Order: sequence, then structure tokens, then C-alpha cells
Amino acid sequence: MPVFVTFNIYLFYGLVFFSMGCAVLFRNFRYSQLKIAPTLWALAIFGFSHAFHEWSELYVLIFTEHISAEYKLLTQWLCLVKLFLSYAALMVFAWQILTINHKRIAYIGHSLIIALVFVYFYLIIPDLHHLAINRSGFVEASQYTRILIGFGSALLAGLGMVIYGVNLRQEQHSYGNYFALCGVGLVLYGGLSGLVPTEYHYSVPIYRTLAGALILIALFKALKIFDLEKEQATAAKLKRAIEADKYKAIGQLAMGVAHEINNPLASSMLALDLLERKHANLCDSQSNYLARIRLGIERASSISKELLSYARPATGKRSFVAVKDILSSAVKLLSHRTKLHQIELNCRDSIVLYAEKIKLEELFINLLCNAIDACEPSDKIRVNAQQDEKMVRITVVDSGSGMTSTQLERATELFYSTKAVGQGTGLGLAICEQIVALHNGKMHIASSEGQGTCITLTFYRGYD
Repeated sequence: MPVFVTFNIYLFYGLVFFSMGCAVLFRNFRYSQLKIAPTLWALAIFGFSHAFHEWSELYVLIFTEHISAEYKLLTQWLCLVKLFLSYAALMVFAWQILTINHKRIAYIGHSLIIALVFVYFYLIIPDLHHLAINRSGFVEASQYTRILIGFGSALLAGLGMVIYGVNLRQEQHSYGNYFALCGVGLVLYGGLSGLVPTEYHYSVPIYRTLAGALILIALFKALKIFDLEKEQATAAKLKRAIEADKYKAIGQLAMGVAHEINNPLASSMLALDLLERKHANLCDSQSNYLARIRLGIERASSISKELLSYARPATGKRSFVAVKDILSSAVKLLSHRTKLHQIELNCRDSIVLYAEKIKLEELFINLLCNAIDACEPSDKIRVNAQQDEKMVRITVVDSGSGMTSTQLERATELFYSTKAVGQGTGLGLAICEQIVALHNGKMHIASSEGQGTCITLTFYRGYD
């Protein structure tokens, strides 16, 4: 084959894999929710190392006659090592892509990878001392590397990509087709580079280049989803900022309303006291009416005070607070929603936390609101609190509709809600998780469809 043709083929051959590495390297995976994102670094290393290998092979092919005899052995060793390392990176990717698939598939794939590596070194190591004196030994070692490490890793990585793409497609994600197509390209390339010798026909490097191009195009199309995720994350941040401003305005309005309500309530209570003093000899029915009026005024006053306390911005200052008082305060604030539900609080007075009172109120209000929304009227919601020397554990248990496994996985995602459109913002559990983490705790959600939900909050005393 003319040198000009060989040069251009191998130039584009290496360029395809170099572009593959760049396509992954310059992609932002920070906001990605895809399981494949943490594995793509190995594919990038494979792309760069394979491009370097092919370009160096081009140098050897063109200038083989100009390499002095004393460097030919070193050149052969370098070619073998470069070939092995480039395929080893693909094998690492194969291991990782299989890991994110079904456990049984991962187990079978990992076993095959271990077997391939064991067989490869079993065949290579005994012949290492012959390589220095027998050039055919390098040819044989190269064949073992291409067949066992090259084709084996490409086949397993390709199958892992295909399975992953099919799973995405079943979840109604159209970009799953591109991941599957990328896997098909890997299998084709593995067959052409591992099973078909370069010397078989002058067109073999061309077909390998085309297979690499298929991988590159499919991968580029698949990776566009990461740009989309970044745009969605940016939009979510903007929406969250708008929501925060709105809720801040609502909070200020609520504080103003609650403050204004306190004045007529205080005036009404004073008028009621004067009325009772002026008419001390009232009959029982009249006394009962006045008692009901007093109870209503006191209840309204208590709720307005709790609302003022809740709406007041958090200072960041912590103190020892009684968990029972926080829970009672949250229930009182939600009294307008708990009339048809039974809220059972099992919490001793002695249970305390070193925390921000307002943040804890917000936490329990959100959790109780979710429980109320999930329950039918007359359903019971139980809140249990326990403590020991190391931790305080609080559980909020409802017997509502529960969540499916898919919904449970996304429960704490920002703006994800199982409620009807307009009835939920999708911020509740995300805020709860953030508040718990702020207090050096952990939140665990256990739920099954139709069986209710149990949310366990664990606050560790060792970090207070």
C-alpha cells in the first residue's frame, strides 16, 4: 500500500479515537443522574491511549527501515505494552459498565473478565524470556493481546452498553438507542481489531476506522443528554430561586398578618375579661358560651404566635430544645389540616436536641404535611421519638398510599412530586434531607405502594 494512503488511513484511525476521548473529557458530568456517568473516564482513557498506539504504529510502519537494530527490540516491547495498556483501559470500562447493570449480568461479566486476564497471563508469562530472541514471539504475544484483551474487553463492554441502552429505552428514554448503538460499534470494532489480522487485507484498517467512527458518532449523540441535564439543572436553580423569593414574600406577608391579628385578639380577650367581671353571676349555658369564646381566642392567638415564630428567619444559632415541644408546635400550626386525622405523639419530655428550633419546626411540618396528604381521613399518623447516649431517633409513620420503588428512588430529588400538578412543589423531602444533614443526621425513607411510609430521622449526639 502506498505510504500516502497508509499515512491518511492511520491518521484518521487515530483521530477517531482521540476525538472519542475528547468527547468524554470535555463533557460536564456534575449534574448527571445517569449511572453511566462515573464510568466514562475509562472510555476516555481508552480513546486517548488507543489513538496514541495507532499513531505510533503509523510511525513504525513508515520508518521501520530507519530504526537501528539496537532499538528494534525496544520498539517491539513498546508496541506490545502500548497495545496491552490501550485494551486494558477498555477492559476497565467493561468492568464498570457491567457493574451498573443487573447484578447477575455483572457477576457473569466480571467472572469472564477475570478468566480472560488469567488465561492471557498464563499464556504470555512462560514465553516472555523467548521474546528477546524470537521475533515470532512478539507476533504471538500481540495476537493473544488482541484476541483475549482486545476482543474480549470490547465484546463485554459493547454488550454492557447495549444492555444499558435497552434498559434506558424501556424507561421511555429515547437516547438509550444511542448507547445501544455505541455498544454495537464496540463489538464490531473488537471483532475487526481483535480477530482480523491487519495483514489479512489492506482494507482492514479502513473497516476498523469506520467501526470507530460509528462508536464516536453514537457516543457523541448519547452524550448530548448530559448537556440537556445541565440545562435542566440550571433551569431548576432559577426556578428554585424564584420559588425562594416567592416563599420569602409569603413568609413576610404571613408575619405581617399574624402580627396584625394579635392586636384584635388581645383586644377581644380584654373585652371578654371585662365582660366576665361585669357579669359575674351568669348561668351555666352563658358561662359555657364565654368559655368557648375564650378557648377560640386563645387558640387563634397561640397559632398566630407559632406562625410568627416559624416565619421568623433562622439565625443559625443552636440551643438545646425539647423535641416534644417542637412536635407539639408543628401539630398546633397544622391544626387546620389535622381535624380529620389522628396525630399520635410518643415522645418523652426528656428528649432534647442541640439544634435550630425554627429549622426543626420546618422539618416536622413538611413531614407531617406529606403524611397528611398521603392519608385518608381518620387515618392515624404516629410520631415516635427515642434517644440513647449516641443518638436521637425519630420516626414519622403513616398508613397512606405509599410509594412505588421508582418513586422512592426519586423521593428526595428537587421538584419531583407524586402529587397532582399544582398540589406539590417537590421541595418538601429535599428540604427535609438538607435540614437533617445540617444537624449531622441521616434521613431514611421506607415505603411500599398501598402500605404507607415510614421516615426515620437519626441525629447523632457525637457531632453536636
